[in-house]
Amino acid sequence: MTPGAQAALIGEPFNGALAAQRATLDALLLRSGWDLPTRLPNGKPVLEKGYCSLSHGGGWVIAGQSSLPIGIDVEAPGLRLQNVRRRFVGPADQPVLDAFGDNIDTLCMLWTAKEAAFKVFGTGLDFLTGLEWREIRGHSARARATAQGVSLDVTWNRLSDPKAWLAVALQSE
Repeated sequence: MTPGAQAALIGEPFNGALAAQRATLDALLLRSGWDLPTRLPNGKPVLEKGYCSLSHGGGWVIAGQSSLPIGIDVEAPGLRLQNVRRRFVGPADQPVLDAFGDNIDTLCMLWTAKEAAFKVFGTGLDFLTGLEWREIRGHSARARATAQGVSLDVTWNRLSDPKAWLAVALQSE
């Protein structure tokens, strides 16, 4: 369930205004020899061949590509997540809370996983009830997107300098 075998990731630390983050992400893609994606009307980035996902947050800009539908999200743990917890943490998330503890890092892991899962589909994922957690091993998990009836492999990576969590969600084959 690791993304490395099925996804390529590039990223770098960057902190700045939203427009500067987007420009830095485009520059990173070009510097890395990746194609710039076009965007669907809902904002989801698409490639001519394969799938991609983009994220900027927590002091990072990151891009992912895969032959499978992919979503990525990066976020720094912070009190803002605690303040909106009731909007995205529900009873179905208890296996993740049990595995990692009920703390700000776990809230960040849940948030990034749900953002990444949302990006796999581009729409239609309820953040409160949309994922049923199945297997959890280390910093990887299998979840089922309830509305879509699709399994996802989710992997979390802890980033440093600056500290943030990166979640990668891939639609299972």
